[in-house]
This record gives sequence, C-alpha cells and structure tokens, in this order.
Amino acid sequence: MSLHPLKSTSKVDLYVATNATDTSNNSLFFFLAALSSTIHIATIVATAVLVLTGSNVFPIEFESLPLILHEHSTRTKDLAWRFRNDFRNRILRPVYGLVYPVWTNGQIGDILEIFLSSEKDDMFSEGNLQMIRKVEDHVFSFKDYQSFYCQKNSTYECIKPWSILRLYDGTYSYVSPVFKAQPLRDRNVLCTAMKFNETREYLKFFLEKSYDPCRRQSKASKTRIFFPFGYPLSGGSSKHKIETFLVNDLKPELENMKDGFLKNIMELYYISELMFKYDVTQQAYKDMMLAGGSFLFIFVFMWFQTASFFITFFGILSIITSYLLTNLIYRYAFGFEYFGFFHIIAMFIILGIGADDVFVFYDTWRLSGNRKYSSVAHRLSDCYRKAAKTTFVTSLTTTVAFLVSAFSPLLPVKTFGLFSGILVAVNYICDLIYFPTAIMLYTTKIKPLMDKCCERICSPCSRFAICSKSNKSPCFMADVPDTSFLCSSKSTAAKDSSRLYNIDMWTSKSSVSSEASFDSPKSDTALQSPKSESQIEGGGKSEMKQKQKKTFEERSHVVNFLRNGFFDFLTLRASRFVIPIVFLAISIFFIYEALQLEPDNKQVQIYRSSHNYGKAKLWHYYEFQRNFDEEYTVLYLVWGLKPKDTSVCNLKSNNYCKGSTVWDQGFNPSTPEAQVALFKFCQRLENMTEVETNKLRIRRDAKTGKPGVDCFMTSLDRFLQADVDKNKQNGLYSPQVSMDIPLRKDNVTVFMENNDKIYRSQYPPAGYNRYLEIGVSYWLTNKYTNLPHKDYFVYDPLLGEEWLPGVSQLAQNSFLASYYGTRLRYVGIRVNLTISVYTLGYAEGKPIYDSWETFMREQLDKMPLSMKEGFQCTRNTWHWIMVQQVLAESALQGIVVGLSLACPILIITTMNFVIGIIATIYISLVTTCVIGIIPLVGWKLGVLESLNLCMVVGLSIDYVVHLAEAYNTSPHQDRRNRVRTMFEKMGLSVLSGAATTFGAAIILLFAQIQFLYEFGIFVMSTVSISLLFSFTFFPALMSICGPQGNTGCLITLLNKLCPCRRLRDKTQFEGNKWTLCNIICVTCHFNSLDEIVLDRFHTEDDSSDVRDVS
Repeated sequence: MSLHPLKSTSKVDLYVATNATDTSNNSLFFFLAALSSTIHIATIVATAVLVLTGSNVFPIEFESLPLILHEHSTRTKDLAWRFRNDFRNRILRPVYGLVYPVWTNGQIGDILEIFLSSEKDDMFSEGNLQMIRKVEDHVFSFKDYQSFYCQKNSTYECIKPWSILRLYDGTYSYVSPVFKAQPLRDRNVLCTAMKFNETREYLKFFLEKSYDPCRRQSKASKTRIFFPFGYPLSGGSSKHKIETFLVNDLKPELENMKDGFLKNIMELYYISELMFKYDVTQQAYKDMMLAGGSFLFIFVFMWFQTASFFITFFGILSIITSYLLTNLIYRYAFGFEYFGFFHIIAMFIILGIGADDVFVFYDTWRLSGNRKYSSVAHRLSDCYRKAAKTTFVTSLTTTVAFLVSAFSPLLPVKTFGLFSGILVAVNYICDLIYFPTAIMLYTTKIKPLMDKCCERICSPCSRFAICSKSNKSPCFMADVPDTSFLCSSKSTAAKDSSRLYNIDMWTSKSSVSSEASFDSPKSDTALQSPKSESQIEGGGKSEMKQKQKKTFEERSHVVNFLRNGFFDFLTLRASRFVIPIVFLAISIFFIYEALQLEPDNKQVQIYRSSHNYGKAKLWHYYEFQRNFDEEYTVLYLVWGLKPKDTSVCNLKSNNYCKGSTVWDQGFNPSTPEAQVALFKFCQRLENMTEVETNKLRIRRDAKTGKPGVDCFMTSLDRFLQADVDKNKQNGLYSPQVSMDIPLRKDNVTVFMENNDKIYRSQYPPAGYNRYLEIGVSYWLTNKYTNLPHKDYFVYDPLLGEEWLPGVSQLAQNSFLASYYGTRLRYVGIRVNLTISVYTLGYAEGKPIYDSWETFMREQLDKMPLSMKEGFQCTRNTWHWIMVQQVLAESALQGIVVGLSLACPILIITTMNFVIGIIATIYISLVTTCVIGIIPLVGWKLGVLESLNLCMVVGLSIDYVVHLAEAYNTSPHQDRRNRVRTMFEKMGLSVLSGAATTFGAAIILLFAQIQFLYEFGIFVMSTVSISLLFSFTFFPALMSICGPQGNTGCLITLLNKLCPCRRLRDKTQFEGNKWTLCNIICVTCHFNSLDEIVLDRFHTEDDSSDVRDVS
C-alpha cells in the first residue's frame, strides 16, 4: 500500500469522506465550545462564590515582604536566641527601683517621624530653627494629641517631642549650663553638645551624616522630629485609635502644612509604622487598578488589530479567567496562603503574553484565508497546528523560566515563580481550547449574521453591502466579490451552496496537483485569489469584470512596509554587515556594564523614592548619624541552645513562625573544665589584637579602647574577687574563703557557710554539682539585695536560669523571691560589631560571616565535650547576607536554565540547528543587554531585579521564535526570500504582541509601589531591546548566514546517519502496521508523514476555497 493513502483515493470518495469529517469536526467544535465556556464560567462563578462566602481566596499581604530563609542556619540560630526564654520554671531576677510604665499612655504605641529639609540655608540657622519650633508646636498642640494620644511620664504629663530644640529649652541643663533655656541663635550649643556623652548621643539622632556642628563651613540641610504616641490608650483598641487619628486627622494636617506656611521654605516628609502599613495597603489596591488601564489599552489595540469586538472580548475574557483559574489552583490545589506585590505583577505579565498568543493565533487564521481548504474545519486544523506550535514554544520557555523561581526558599520569589508559571501554562491551554472555538463561532455564525444585518440596514449602494441580488445593479461595487449565496433563502440554499462545494471540482484537471504542499515553491498558484462565482458555475460571463480579492498581507500597510521598504533596507549589502557589527559593539558595552552588577545592600524599598514614604524611609535609614533601630550589629556567642526546628512551620503562608526550641541536653558550663575554657575564651576576646578586631569587625569601646565584648566569666570573676577581698578586710569572711575560677565544691561550700544569712544550712544537697550557678545567682542579684547594678543590666539578658524542683531554694535575706541552686539553661557572650544591617552588602558581609564561623569552630574544638555545641548568630544581619546570596543565585540560575533550555527548544522547534544556534545567540545578547541596563540606571541586584532576570530569557524568546519558525517554513530556498517571508508572515504578529506588552508596562510608570514601577521599566526595556534585535540584528544575521535549502536540517542529517536508510521504502508500511525498522527509525518518515498531514488540508481545485471572511 502507498505511504500516501489519500493520494490513491478517488476524488468522490475523498469528497464523501470530507463531508463526514466535517460533521464529526462540527460535533467536536460544539463540544469544545461548550467545554471551554463551561470552564470559564465555572471559574468566575467559583471565585465569586468563595469571595462572597468569606473564603480567603486572595490572602493579601501588602504590609511587608517576607524575605525569610526559614530553614537556613542563620535564621534558625537567630530564632533560637530570640526566643531563648521560652521554657518552664524560668528564674526571674527582679530588682528594686525599676518601674515599668504600666499606666495609661506610659509605653510607646507608635512614633511619628517628621523630616524637614532646606536647601537654601543652613538648617540650624536662627530662622530655620524658628520654623522647626513652629512645626513642632503645631503638631504637638493639634487636636487631641496632648489630651489623649501623647506618651506620658510617671507624673502623667506629655513627654515632649524629641528634636534638636531640647538642647535649647533647658531639658539638658543638668548636663551643662550651656543648655539652659536660651534664644535659638547660638550655634555653639550644638558644638558643645558634642563634648558630653549624653547630649552627643542624643544630638546624633538629628544630624545628617556629613554634618559637623563644630566646623563653621559645615552646612546642614535636614533634620527630624519624633512624636511618641502613648500605649495603651484608655478604652482599649489602642492601635486602631492611633492609626485612625494619624490617617484621618494628622496626615491631612501635615499635607496642609506642606502647602501652607512651609511652602517654598522647607520640604516636609513624614512616616510612622501604623500610618505606613495602612497606606501601603491602600496604595497597593490603587496600583492594582492600573491593571484596568492596561486591560483597556490592550482591548482597544486588539480591537483595532482584529477589527472584531467579539474576538477581542473573548480574547480578554480568556486572559481574565486564566488569572482566576490560576489563583484557584495556586490557592487550593497547592495550598499557598500568600498573595503579595509580585502577584499583581503577574497580572500585567499575562496581559502581554496572553495578547501575544491571541495575535499569533488570529493572524495565522487570517493568513490561512489565502489558501485553499476543503472545509472551514480543515482550515482551522491547519491554523491550529501552526499557531499552537509557536505559542507552545514561547509558553514553554516562559513557564520554565518562571518555575525556576518556584524552587527558591524565599516565599515571595517562590510563590511568584509558581503562580506565574502556572498562569502562563493555563493561559496557553485556555487559548488552545477556548480561542479557536471563539474564532469558529465568529466566522461561521456571528460574522455572516452581522453581514446579513448590514445588508438590510445599510444602503444598497454602500460599499459594505456584500449581499447584492444582481450583478446588474447599477450600484454594484466591482471590487467586492459576489457572495449573494450567503443571503439565500431556505428553498434555494441547497442549490446555492452547491456552488461552494461542487463535486465537479474534484475531477478538474487544471487544478494544482494534490502532491504539492502549500508550503512548497510549486504551490504559488494556491496563494492566488479564488475564482469568481461565474467561473465556478460553468463559464457564464459577468457583465463587469471583478477584481481579485487582496490577500491579508496585501491589505496590511504594516506588512507591506516590512516586506518591501524595511526588507529592502535590511538586505542592502552595507546594512547586512554594518548592523550585526553595531549590535555586537552595543552588546559588548552592556556586557561590561553587567559585570558591574552587585547585590543590593539596602533594605527592600516598597515605595518609589519620589513618594513621601519612599523619601522618608531612605532618610530614616541612611541619612542620619544615629537611629532608634539597631544601629550596629550585635553578635552573640551562644551555648545551651540548638538551632530552632522550623519543620513545624507552614512555609506556604506569611504567618510568623518561631519554630520549636531545641535544647542542648549535654550542655553543662559548671564543670571545672568548662569554666576554665569559658574563662580563657573571654580573656581571648577581650585582648584581641588590632588585626583580629579589624578582620572580625569588632567595635572598640570609645572610652577604654578595648574590644566591645560583654563576657560574663571575666565580669563574674571580678565581682566575686572584689566581694571576697572586701569582706575579708571587714572580717566578715574567714581567710579560707576563695572564689577563684573554677568554682568547685570545696571553695563554694566554704563561701556559703560564711553567708549563712543567705544560704540555709546543709546545702548543697547530695548530687548537686552546679557550683558555677551559685556564683552567678549571687552576682546578678547583687548579693541577694536585689539592688540594680551595672552588671545586672548587661548580663541579665545573657544568662538564663531554671528553677529545679526540690533543689532550688529561696535566699533567706531576699524579699523578691530570689533563688539559688538553679541550673543555667543557656549562656551568651555579646560582641559589638562595626557593621550595620542597613548598609552591609553581600560582597562585604559574607567574608565577615565566614571569618566568625571559622573563629567559632576553632574555639569550640578547644572546649570540653559539654561546650562543643555552641554557635554564633546575629539578629537579621547574617540572614540578610544569605538572602542577598540566594537572590543572586536565583538570578544566575534563572538565566543559565533559560539559555540552556532555549537552544535545544529552538533547534527542536525549527528542526534546524543553524537557526537554533543563531536564535540562541540573539537571546544571549538580549539578555546581557537587559542585565547591563540594571547597573546603568543605578539599580543593584535586589529581590525584584532577581525575579526580572529569571524571566528575561522567557520574555525575549517570544519574538525570535515566531520569526525563526516563519523563516524555517518559508516555501523559498534562498535566504533572501526566506527573510522576506519572515516579515510577511510574522512581522505584524510580533509587532502587535510587543505593542500590547509595552503598552501594558507603560501604565505601570504611574504606580507608586516601587516593585510595580521598576517592573514596568524592566518590561519596557526588555521588549524594546528584544524587538530591536529581532527586527534588525536577527534578520541581518539570517540574511548573511541563514540556512538555505536543507542546510542545517535535522531530518536531512538523521536520514544520512540512519543505518536503515537502504531499507527505507514505501513498501515498509504494510497493512497499516510499522515494521521494526520504521519503529526504530521513525524519523526516516518524518517528511513523508508531514506530507500526509498537509495533504488532508489541501484540495486540488481553486473552487474549493473557503474565503477569508475575517
């Protein structure tokens, strides 16, 4: 049997088979239409029902960005130290004289921070100081601030705002007479304040980093004022009341001040935690509304391009339902409970990608109107095969690029990658099922109905009246083909329809051979317009010669420009060689810029820098000499604890999880060996050399010049020695008393016997050997007097004691329940560093972290077994370093994976390794240019930049895939005409997709959230660079070295290498069964099989054409 069974079939049999196929295809079409419509409607209804029933369909979190590595050691160690006191029977050490502000408004509920800036004059000139006082008085006396909201001291008076004015109103007069109340003109007050420790540390809160008040030429440009809000307020709901007052009352007043008496004098910015959290959520909702603008732009543009409201509506509807369906899958199938800023970005991404898929599919459908098919179903099948192939490749690469981010341990990055990857895939499937049915419904039902209505409503002489009953009508338009059969009545419908599918056409000998593929050069006649109706009916001559109908390419001005003028320019000898050289030079420049990219060491910025909160946040962290936040990193060396167990945490939500505490059961600092090891370790830290402190970034004490280390063993030893010496001199201790380290049973027993007013007789009990704890309790309780002393405030947070049932006893002279005979649950050593989490970058911070890890391991190796499980940790600093590392690795991983997949996908798609390699070079250059833009505009590698780089390959591959596929399927053999075909077939689709993506991104420039604004710039840059390269560099390169004929064809190469080549023959296909050879070498028949598929769509007579009614 022939390998081409359709060619051996009679024309009448093929016609009958075609009609049977049409019937089954119509049934399948209506089934798919019903199925896709049901899915879309069900998605919308399900989402609406879940929202109305109170289900958390969109678990929105806009107040923060949870960049947390839950399972990383820097995080688990940090959590272990933070929650070190979460254990039963914990010993509290109360002291006399400490008063906790439990009264109403005694604590701080929030702080309003107001920034004032003046570029015209010194900020601390007399006039500006007067203006600062005016601002302070205005806010301090505003409405109910003093009576209800201010923080109050123990005498129930409002605490004054914290500002530089406190140095002029007598608040610090006890420090020096210079600070007595005086006029605001004496600048020496500020210089004097720098000479006293208390006033110097206070003044630094209000001085910018570059300002020195003792230098006459130094000029200040900004300062700030703090207004503390009290907590708890009377009546409860304190936080809500403060937030309402700040947002509804005080914020409008601050705006009025900016536009009122401060206008043209000073700039004012403000921020508070509660106000920021409220406004950032509201701003996120406002910026989400910008998606409506993007939808409107894409809708109008798509309507213009498709010239069909129906097609546009269902295309946009498919995008919307894809987003909703993706959210249901993400929320309930995968169980994630986080919806943040990046999920809003996904909305804008799918607008561009979804519109691009619609354009490709619809333009392919319109282009197929120039060919001859036996039925609309065959036309759709051919269009479906072509469009689905190219959109599958672009969707696959983009999906994979996003899913790479889904493996990130950071929740915002992970959820964005997973959500966006699913979204692209779902959108592709929806387009694959839903949009073709919309096209068929429009073409077969809606469009004819609209044309019929147009005929009845419009004037018979209108150029849009397509249903003329007679060609003899004086107003018949010669350039409009006669399609009167569309208006036939039921009685004549059968006769009229026979003109479209006439059986005689199957026997025509003048038709194009069925063996010619419409993609082959021999099928050029198949691209011509269909014959007139009079010709089909048997040769009747019409009274007026009708013009041939123009093809879609001929009707499009854009396509005409691309395939003529633009093509002619690109294929000039000078252009073909100059353009690649210019673009390579540009790429080299951007590669150099890309090498300058470094991780962002600043905290995540949510608002744009031009926004009030964006400016206030930047000034708060980076402009002043001191902050109320942790200014310098504090490092802790910890024993007794192990890293937290975070396996109990729900890593799919943003709920704060502190994990489960894990104790070091072998920890025992009381053994003599452990005490000696700890004591020597403390001495080692306190006597480090300058080289060591610089390497480990240990901050030295400003007074003593010694390393800033708080180590309890040396302080305990000094206290005990001083106590023993003093009491021996006073005759209270016998000469035998000694409390040298290590504390043992013999010396501790004598010590306790000499303190019989504290310790009970016959103590310690048998089996108790924790003698270090006896000394620690005596020390921290100040000999059980519970009077505060310096060591108490330093070491009380660093040592945790546990009450032991049946062992621990109350001290006899204590009235505040102080115990002895306890067990140390944990110990810590505090080391002050010179680094800050707000300014420390990965490049600087990672070597410091590694140095501390190495140092700690070396010291632990020297310690006894009971002290080998210690670790070092910081609060957030080391963790932030690791977050930066993960972001950099994610970006690199996304690019590498994207490029690694792009090359084989392109080669397999085009089945030509030359085209695949050239396209991969294009993608690589586009990627490097986009990376180079980041440092060029002053950005660094932060969380958003990392996400952008993960998807840059996916976004840049879209255009080149369409063009490469058009080049590969061109009916021509030479590269020049193939490039022309590339512009003809896919130029408009690529331009349309780029325009919609670019237009959707432009809307984001109006967003105030930094993530959305920066993403808009990134997408615009990526689209612009990709489009520029795809329409200039790629065609120029293809016109120079693009494959001609079968050059680079994988099928040809496989055929040559096939060991069964000699056996390959049509007789191998017998009885519709494959022989072993064909099963092994199925690629040997690839070309033939493709010919069979194409032969199903092709007919042998022009009269079988289904006209392009789109």
